[in-house]
Amino acid sequence: MNQTLYKILKSREDISDYLFHFTKKKDAKETLIKIVGSNVLKDVGNKGFLCFTEAPLPLLIDMFKIFEKHYDPMYAPYGIAVRKDYFFKLGGRTVIYGSNEDKNEIADTSKWRFEEYEPNVRDFSWLREWRINSSELTLNENDFFIITKTKEELSDIAFEIEDIEFDGCVADGGFWGFATATTHRKFKGLSIQDLEEFEKLSKSELEDILKTQNLDDTKGKALGSFIL
Repeated sequence: MNQTLYKILKSREDISDYLFHFTKKKDAKETLIKIVGSNVLKDVGNKGFLCFTEAPLPLLIDMFKIFEKHYDPMYAPYGIAVRKDYFFKLGGRTVIYGSNEDKNEIADTSKWRFEEYEPNVRDFSWLREWRINSSELTLNENDFFIITKTKEELSDIAFEIEDIEFDGCVADGGFWGFATATTHRKFKGLSIQDLEEFEKLSKSELEDILKTQNLDDTKGKALGSFIL
């Protein structure tokens, strides 16, 4: 990479190395769980493309605080992040904002990138949107990480159950048992709660946090007790 370009990109905290796709409405958390469980992000709205935002994650905290006041928010603090360079290699491109007249000048093969813009009337430019002309995007652990609202949710969703052990004892004529699961990390991730603990999270600090998360990480999880 050109060294001058490299220095400029590193100095610009308003330019993200990642693109973000957030789930919507009151069932946003459940939607993220399904995405992580299947390793696939799908175009459930049948738009013909998948949408992401380039806005840096730390700058979105206030946006989520605005949306959380709504019963069915446009975006919720649950989603996935993908490396921008990887997304570009897959065919992802920036949205073209313009008037409907501008749209007529765009080749039919690129119209999926167009989003109408009219100042103070129809303006989604704040999303700094990228799209990919595909109905599905397969996730992998190297180029993606997940976002949740709380640390606890991140722990639950980023790790998947690998094994379950049962134990207990006989008492009062019954078997009093409990189950414990061994889980391993499926995806790296970050919660909005983590972000709020930083006065300002830089791009390098974000990478440092992700580097501390090993995909070989395992931990125990109590599943509850039972009586037989």
